[in-house]
Amino acid sequence: MSAVPSGPIARIVLDSRLKYLGLTLVLAWHYCLWFVPTSFPTTFLLDDRITFAWLIALGAAAAVPLVLAWRLGRTRHLDTRPLMIWLVSGLGSAGTAVLCSLGMLAEGPEVAYCSAFVVGACAGVLWVMWGERLACQKARFTLRRVAPTYGGFLFALVLLTWVAPGWSATALVSLLPLASGLLLQLQTCEVPSGPPKLLPSKAATQGRHTMVIVTLISFVAAYVCYYTVAIVPWDALGTVANSFTVGILIGAALILAFAGLQASSKAPRSAFRVYPWLLLLLVIACVMFLADERLDSAAFLLAVAISSLFEILLTLYMGVLTQRGYAPPATAFALSGSAIRAGICLGNGTALIYERVPGWHDLLVRPTFVALIALLAGMLITMVRQEYAIEELARSPQAESELASLVNSVAEEYRLSEREREIMALIGRGYTASAVAEKLVISPYTVNTHIQHIYAKLGIHKRAELIAYLNRTG
Repeated sequence: MSAVPSGPIARIVLDSRLKYLGLTLVLAWHYCLWFVPTSFPTTFLLDDRITFAWLIALGAAAAVPLVLAWRLGRTRHLDTRPLMIWLVSGLGSAGTAVLCSLGMLAEGPEVAYCSAFVVGACAGVLWVMWGERLACQKARFTLRRVAPTYGGFLFALVLLTWVAPGWSATALVSLLPLASGLLLQLQTCEVPSGPPKLLPSKAATQGRHTMVIVTLISFVAAYVCYYTVAIVPWDALGTVANSFTVGILIGAALILAFAGLQASSKAPRSAFRVYPWLLLLLVIACVMFLADERLDSAAFLLAVAISSLFEILLTLYMGVLTQRGYAPPATAFALSGSAIRAGICLGNGTALIYERVPGWHDLLVRPTFVALIALLAGMLITMVRQEYAIEELARSPQAESELASLVNSVAEEYRLSEREREIMALIGRGYTASAVAEKLVISPYTVNTHIQHIYAKLGIHKRAELIAYLNRTG
C-alpha cells in the first residue's frame, strides 16, 4: 500500500475543508466549460452546436450515474484503482479539448456531440467516485466545511477562465478533470476505512422517503431555473455570453456568504433550512419575468445563481444521509448529480422547443410560468412540512425511543439473539463491557463473547464503530 502523502499535498488531501477540492473541481469543470465564453475561442457560447452539445452532456451526466448506482446496488463499489481513475479523468480531459477545438471547427456536428457525451459521462462517473471516496473518509458534509472550498475555488476558477486569453482558457478547463483525478488518486493513498455501514432496510425507510422528496424538489427547481434562463430574450441581457459567467459568480459568492453567516452565528441553524428560501427566491425570479421586461436580466441572473446553490445543498444532504447509513454512497451521489443535471436539461429543452416551434412561444411561455409558480408554491409547503424530518435525519438520534427502534431493526436484520440485542442496546447507550456485565449480572467474559458475536454478524471490528453505527454519527 502506498504511503500517506505528506507536506502540502497532505494538507489538500486530508484537510477537513480542502479534502472537498476534488469534488469542487468536477463542478468547476462543468461551469467553466459551459458558462464561460472563453472556453470556446472560435464559437459563440449560445451557438446551436454548443447548445445541443450542452444538452447531450447534461443527459449523459444525469443518466450514467443512475445506471452505475443501479448496477452497483447496495454492496458493490466503483473501482478506484489508478488505472480506472486516470482512464475516466483522461477521457474527460481529452473530450473537453476535442469539444472546444475540433468539435467547433469540424464541418458537421458529430464530433462535438460525441465529445460532449464523453465529457458528461466522465463527469458523472468521476462524481460518483468522489462520493464513494469521501464516504470512506467519513467526510462531514456541513456547510462550514464544504462551502469555503466550493465557493472560493469555484469563484476563482471561473474568474480565471473568464480572463484567460485565447486557447489558454480551453487548456485550463481541460486540465480540471485531470487535477480532480490526481487528487482522487492521492486520497486513495490514505489507509482505507471502508464506506459507512448501511442501516437495516426497515430502519432506513424514512430516510429513503425524505431523500426522494428532496431529490424531486431539487429536480423541479433545476427545471424551473433553466426554463427561466433559456426563455429570457437575449436582448435583455446586454453581453449575453458573459451573463452566464456573472450568474455563476453570484452563486459562488452567495454560498460563501451562507458559510460566513453560519460561522458567525452563535447557534448556527441547519443549512437545509435554506431550501424553502431558495424556492421562494425562485418564485420571485419567475414573477419578475412575468411582471416587467426590464426585470428579465435580474430574473436570469437569479435563476442561474439559485441553480448552483441547489446543487451544493443537495450534495451536502446526500452526503449526510450516506454517513448516517441511509443509502449507499453511489446511490446518494448519483441522485444528487442526476437530479440537477436532468432538471437543467429538461428545463432548457422545454424553452428551446417553445422557441423553435412556430407560435408556441407566444402561446405557452406565460401559462407555463404560471403553472410552474403554482408547482413551486406547493413544493414550498411540502418542504416546510418536511423540514423537521430532514433535520432529524441529519443528526444523531437523541431520544431513547429512536435508539431502541434502531437496535430492534438491527437485531432483526442480522438475526441477533435476545441477549445480543440487549447487550448491543447498552453499548449503544455508552456502557462499557464491565458496566454491561454489572447491569445484566453476568460475567465480563460472557459479555465479551457476546460482543464478539455481534461484531462478527454485523461486520464491525471495534466498540467505537458499533456506537457510531447505532448513533448514526458516521
